[in-house]
Amino acid sequence: MRTLLCWEGQFTPADKAASDYVLLPFEVPPGVARLEVRYVFEGQGRPDSPNVIDMGLFDPRGADFLRAEGFRGWSGSARSEAILTPRSATPGYLPGPLFPGRWYVILGLYRIAPQGCACRVIVEAAEEEGELPHPPPPHLGGWISPAASASAEEAGWLRGDLQSHSHHSDAPGSLEDLIESARRRGLDFLAVTEHNTVSHLPYLQAWSRPDLLLIPGEEVTTYYGHMNAWGISRWLDFRCRTAEQLRAVIEAAHAMGALVSINHPKTDGPPWEYPPDLPVDAVEAWQGPWPLRNQESLAFWDRLLRAGRRVTAVGGSDKHQDRPSEGTPFYQVGHPTTWVYAAARTIPAILDAIRLGRVVITADVDAPWLELTAEQGDRRWMVGDEAPPGPLRIRCVVREGKGLHLRLLSRLGEQAFLAIDRSPFEWTTELDLRPHGYVRAELRGVRHFEAETPDDLPMVAMTNPIWGPVGWFEEER
Repeated sequence: MRTLLCWEGQFTPADKAASDYVLLPFEVPPGVARLEVRYVFEGQGRPDSPNVIDMGLFDPRGADFLRAEGFRGWSGSARSEAILTPRSATPGYLPGPLFPGRWYVILGLYRIAPQGCACRVIVEAAEEEGELPHPPPPHLGGWISPAASASAEEAGWLRGDLQSHSHHSDAPGSLEDLIESARRRGLDFLAVTEHNTVSHLPYLQAWSRPDLLLIPGEEVTTYYGHMNAWGISRWLDFRCRTAEQLRAVIEAAHAMGALVSINHPKTDGPPWEYPPDLPVDAVEAWQGPWPLRNQESLAFWDRLLRAGRRVTAVGGSDKHQDRPSEGTPFYQVGHPTTWVYAAARTIPAILDAIRLGRVVITADVDAPWLELTAEQGDRRWMVGDEAPPGPLRIRCVVREGKGLHLRLLSRLGEQAFLAIDRSPFEWTTELDLRPHGYVRAELRGVRHFEAETPDDLPMVAMTNPIWGPVGWFEEER
């Protein structure tokens, strides 16, 4: 092995204040068939460490923000080394030609202790490919988003999970294990949203089947908030510090037909520190089991609704796949389950349903079901639809919900809260949505001695809104 870079330095809080990311250049000569990158920093691998430094790699094609054609991978702080060859790479990194020229190791200064943090980076090269670090991807010709990834069927509800992770980012379990877990759980779709990388996309393209559609995704993991992108066809930059930079990334996602969602905007989510008015398509209002501060995320989404934003609430397990030997997990993929009313069993149809707000979230794949519709004469509207002015019959149907509580809410607050005494359960009321702006429904759990308000009850299911006529918010302003 030939050493191409041996760098040692000390990072301080002032360095992070100046920039969250540092590029370390090194030259790759012609004829290299294997690159090995290793780094170490003070406190590396300790959960209680005050230092966290992430790592990634760019090749000579470019490392500029939004124009980084040379992106070759990111592992955050989950790995201390990465190996690249023409045929294979460490998960999180992209195999392919090892171009001669100037490469960069990128270090992300996530946390730096007040006293500073020592760091060392070594890059070595060889002319022989050697042992492959990971099975090569099934396709090396690049990701092509499937316009019709399964045979079209009648419109209907599909259940899935919109946030999950494997060993291609920071989960211990493999992508194969994650996909098999989703199949065992009976999901119809799974978005694999690895942190800041796209090394998993060729595998998703090869392994997507009609029984389980695999949505190509990336969790754009910045140091000031996380954002999912679904339906991507290439890597999205994550090196955002300002709202303007993140807006540019959102525009890049929309330009390729992808959707974006604010992830887990709650304490320890980590929280969302960007302005709430960025042009996102959705908010992850429910991440993992409900007691994990999801009431904060729900309140974040509800504030957007009350401000006149038509943004879809979604759920995501944020499951980081376990190793098979680790026993029964605390929660599984599909906790919670996001249901979409799709026009066909295809990835584009699923994304269209999310865009339209035709989404219901339940605590699990077989949890009690909640349906919300509006009727006027012989016309009927479902969640995501816009209903006309005038009196509407609002109908809620609950299946397998005896003992739970139904809650109806609008921009004006709670409109109903009632106990469910039978299954199935059906309840109707009349509302004119013009003053209310929208109406949405929740299915909450059984009352307990600590539950002082409906918000204290665990969520079992929730719907997106049925919208009132356009213009109510502008008129009030």
